[in-house]
Amino acid sequence: MDTPTTGPELCFYNLTLRSSSSIVRSVIGNFRGNKKQQEVVRANNTSIELWRLNKNIGALVKLVSQQTFSNIRTIQNFKITGSSKDYLLITSDSGSLSILQFNNNTNLFEPMANEPFYKTGISRLSPGEYIAVDGQNRAAIVSAIEKNKLVYTFRRDTNDKLIVSSPLEASKSRQLTYDICGLDVGFENPIFAAIETDYTNQSNDKPVNKYLNYYELDLGLNHVIKKYTEQITSSSNFVLPIPGGIDGPSGLLLCSENMVQYKFLSKRTHCAPLPRRHGQAVPTQIVAGVIHKMKKSFFALLQSSLGDLFKVELDFEIQDSDESEGGGNVESLTIRYFDTIPVCVSLNIFKAGFMYACCESGDQYVYQFTKLGNDSDKVWSSSGYPDDIAVAEDKDINFELKELDNLAEVSILENVNPLIDAKLYDSGNATDIPVIYSLCGSGSRSSLKVLNHELPFNEYVENQELPGHVLNVFSSKTHRDDKTDKFIVLSFSEETLVLGITSDIEQVENSGFVTENTTTKGVAQIGQHSLVQIHSNGIRQIFYNENDEPQKQVDWSAPPSIEVLHSSCTNTQIALALSNRELVYFEVDEFDRLIEYSERKEMGAQISSISLGDVSAGQIRFPFIIVGCEDQTLTVLKTDPDSTLEVVTKEKLSSVPSSLLAMYNFSSNGDGEDDGDDEGLRSGPPTLYLHAGLQSGVYARLNMDSTTGELSNPRNRYTGPKAVTLCKLKLAGQNFVGINSTRTYVGYPTDDLKIIALSKKICNDMCSLKSEDIQKNGVLGVFDNYLTIFTVDQLDTDLLIETADLRYTPRAMADCTELNGMIYVVESDYNMKSPYLEDVQNEQQEELETFEADEDLQELEAYYKLFGYESDNKCWGSCIQVISAEYKAVGQTIELVNEAAFKVCQVMFESDPNEVYLIISSSVGQTLVPNSNKGTFLRVYKIGHDGQLQFVHKTKTEGLVLAMIQFQGKLLVGMQNKLVMYDIGSKQLLRKGFLSLKCNQIVDLQTQGFRLVVSDIRDSVRYVVYKPLENVFIEFVDDTIQRQITKSLMLDYETVVVGDKFGNISVLRCPQEVSELSDEDNHGTLMMSKRPEMNGAPYRLRNLMNFYVGDLLTSFQQGALNIGGAECILYTCLQGKIGCLHPLETLKEINFFKELQKQILTELEPLTDRDFLKFRGYYMPVKNCIDGDLMEEFFKLSGEKRLKIAGKMDRLPREIDRRISEMRSKVAY
Repeated sequence: MDTPTTGPELCFYNLTLRSSSSIVRSVIGNFRGNKKQQEVVRANNTSIELWRLNKNIGALVKLVSQQTFSNIRTIQNFKITGSSKDYLLITSDSGSLSILQFNNNTNLFEPMANEPFYKTGISRLSPGEYIAVDGQNRAAIVSAIEKNKLVYTFRRDTNDKLIVSSPLEASKSRQLTYDICGLDVGFENPIFAAIETDYTNQSNDKPVNKYLNYYELDLGLNHVIKKYTEQITSSSNFVLPIPGGIDGPSGLLLCSENMVQYKFLSKRTHCAPLPRRHGQAVPTQIVAGVIHKMKKSFFALLQSSLGDLFKVELDFEIQDSDESEGGGNVESLTIRYFDTIPVCVSLNIFKAGFMYACCESGDQYVYQFTKLGNDSDKVWSSSGYPDDIAVAEDKDINFELKELDNLAEVSILENVNPLIDAKLYDSGNATDIPVIYSLCGSGSRSSLKVLNHELPFNEYVENQELPGHVLNVFSSKTHRDDKTDKFIVLSFSEETLVLGITSDIEQVENSGFVTENTTTKGVAQIGQHSLVQIHSNGIRQIFYNENDEPQKQVDWSAPPSIEVLHSSCTNTQIALALSNRELVYFEVDEFDRLIEYSERKEMGAQISSISLGDVSAGQIRFPFIIVGCEDQTLTVLKTDPDSTLEVVTKEKLSSVPSSLLAMYNFSSNGDGEDDGDDEGLRSGPPTLYLHAGLQSGVYARLNMDSTTGELSNPRNRYTGPKAVTLCKLKLAGQNFVGINSTRTYVGYPTDDLKIIALSKKICNDMCSLKSEDIQKNGVLGVFDNYLTIFTVDQLDTDLLIETADLRYTPRAMADCTELNGMIYVVESDYNMKSPYLEDVQNEQQEELETFEADEDLQELEAYYKLFGYESDNKCWGSCIQVISAEYKAVGQTIELVNEAAFKVCQVMFESDPNEVYLIISSSVGQTLVPNSNKGTFLRVYKIGHDGQLQFVHKTKTEGLVLAMIQFQGKLLVGMQNKLVMYDIGSKQLLRKGFLSLKCNQIVDLQTQGFRLVVSDIRDSVRYVVYKPLENVFIEFVDDTIQRQITKSLMLDYETVVVGDKFGNISVLRCPQEVSELSDEDNHGTLMMSKRPEMNGAPYRLRNLMNFYVGDLLTSFQQGALNIGGAECILYTCLQGKIGCLHPLETLKEINFFKELQKQILTELEPLTDRDFLKFRGYYMPVKNCIDGDLMEEFFKLSGEKRLKIAGKMDRLPREIDRRISEMRSKVAY
């Protein structure tokens, strides 16, 4: 393989930290073939996720997440008759209909077919905007927004393989489709119904004529015809199919403004009104719906655009199957208010009585049905409405809002969609992991979320004080067959405390332990009915009866003046490390007696740690002892009776191993828990790992051959400047490793090196605990002289999210945590009536200040968070909120009257250095279409010592300010195409500088020194230099491409990274000679004399990197994401995606990953048949960026493909695994 000898100026490695949480659609089915367990598949813009329901706790647990490397448009599922598994249909920008099936062996979705039907990309003519499957899962229709429709049929051959037919067209020019569904007509020819309009003769001044068209697939003639059509109201927007055959009358529910109708071909139409809230100013429009079948009935849930759920039932009679229009006759349709939940894109009801609400924005929820809502007083029936005119005339259709009555919220999936802005904060404390402050959500469900890379836990016993500093903690059974632990043993420097685990935890006087004048090194249950206490002077073996009372003790003493330093045990083995460098080995015979091996092994240096591993099923001993010594060596010795304590291998480490732990792990893609209906997700044979904690603060994991004892494939993570100690934890039925250093971490049983810090607790030692009250995931921890008992249940999450609720949609924030621990957020919402302005005294009052201690105010905010705000045309609700970063609570709220805030900036003016100011950009009477207002302002507030805001004055501006920054002790703003510099004045801000640019709207400003990077919404970026001697701004370099910039960040004096609204990230650099020229000219005379090139600046920026991430960029931050981690560029996107760009440091590294990327692309089978390079180069070719997400697909490839790729690169697969894993652990989570 030829490798280049020169490399690019800059090359990045892109990693996704958190996938987009904006869900395109979710579907429910039996994707793994288990009839008792339903799963949900969610699709975001570029990936699919498989979740299962844990019925015991009502929570969704993620099983699988797969990248499609394409932009997903929609998904649907179907199950062929006789099959145990659901298939998944996906349409994307690949131009193919992708059919996937879940493979239980690999725990991945695999493509069964990719049927191309259109060119790549997304347009209104490309099919794939809608997918509908007929009721018997025989056919699917794939529709575009305009003109094109394709129908596919599905069947199985004699080998049970899926066969997809060639598509049949049902296209018509100049026809728009609003919604489509497949009807359940039994085994008659499949029928699909669509809301459509023909705009051939349409003019702007005429209302749209919509039609409900029925398309029939004639299975005999293999042809699609338009079977029936009828004109419907112009506001119709949603159709929901009704069960047919023996389950129902067939047909559909047609939803329009303020009305729902039952329709099926030429049968009688039934109409009923959609109920309205009291005082509701906007029409009721249905946006989501679901049908739930029960044994002998069904019902529909419809959700309005305000979040209200309505239950719809049909009274029908079963009709003879030979009737021409099948099914049965509907007598009436009834509708009633059910409950109110956040607006959803999909509703999925489980047979177990739970409903997953896939919300449009913000957090997502799982609800449990407590009742079916049949006790509602207000019911509207179609029998009282002969036609749609009668529905429109009825005004008595109001209902009272209520808190959840028929549903109960049981779990929350926390999301950060939409993610409007983010700040990376590092306290600088060695024990603190950097956090991300993010502005999320919209409307009344907005929030400031703090994203911590930590693992949450639930405390059962909190900070129980102990008589001294605890060195070690142990829990133990007394008999091998015990289901729970019986003792907790706390080891102090000169004594041991034994606690019994019953209904209470209390000290045990007669435990049989040595408790005085000794330090306990280890406690373990061995043999059938005994346990051992290993202390500094030797071993005590204690035998217990059925009542856990000690019956007999057997002691083994260390030689005189020799201490036991370290120990390790299995149920049949004990290994001791003595202070004279000797290794002592014991085994347990059939009578539970300890038998010491006749010879002792003397090591070459003092022993610092020792470990025996798990005994495999069917074996009587672990085959090796692993010993770490002070000379930084690791030695593996045999325990085989024929060659006991014979050295197998010896490895040199970078530091002294302070703790060792050998464990078997199963590779797991899920949480490993079994709720009774699931077989778990363990895959393949267990892998033996050796975990090593080093005195340098490094945690290492090595693969260990269970037959030969050879060590390989080392992986390292830096945990902090403190020596690492390890302990074994039993969580979710799997072996996890507890890691104690400057923070306490949990290491996961995954192929990659995944460790997450526990939130807040820093333990000296930990162990697993199982009792009558804590049956699973229990952990016992000690720190200083305190004891805590907790459970770690949320193992499927990487982020602990703390939330502070906001009033309106957040627009921007100023992070002042280093100044006073506060975050200042400006918020505003359009077309809504603010309920917080009732106390405004007169029209001249511009703001209203409130504090969160007001209980009435808290109740009001809770009400509107649940039900949303009332609509009011062209009105704004806007406020400024002061939030404590420590307590995650709002301290002060300033409500703006008839004024909308958009941007915020903290400024320390050079002319007033003793004060800190907060500048707010606002607009009065702002309308979005057209973009106009009645006045724009800069509001100035003084930040008090306690973080509270005090209004100073406001300054009228020429246009709305959408970019602000502190610059040279002054305020620099971008309004429209102008740069304006202000200084503080006593009555208003004073203009000190000005520059008009040839651009459209400045949206972002960055600065270093006297240099500015100005970003424009349509015209990319330009560099501007300020010359203080002349007080002028001079534009001297700009871009060659007109990028639609949303955010930018200066990486160094010459380099800037930018993101645009189409999802592209680019790195641009000013040429070195141009940069020097701009700085050398103190008066700017030479720069101003340069002739503009092509109606732009005199010089051009160089493009160093391009990469497409598929989502609008909302922020860039530079810094480390973990303790001791390398610096990277953190970026966030509107739909909740969080990623990072890490610069590759060596040419060797760049060449390796470029070649690996090339090889993976030759072997990877894309789920949606999308060309990878075309996807990542959506708008411009990929340049100088390695896709880390693609690299990690190497882990999921089959063994044969992994060997093939490794062979071509002259490496072993495990070496490639290590290189990929190290890239993530170096910078990311």
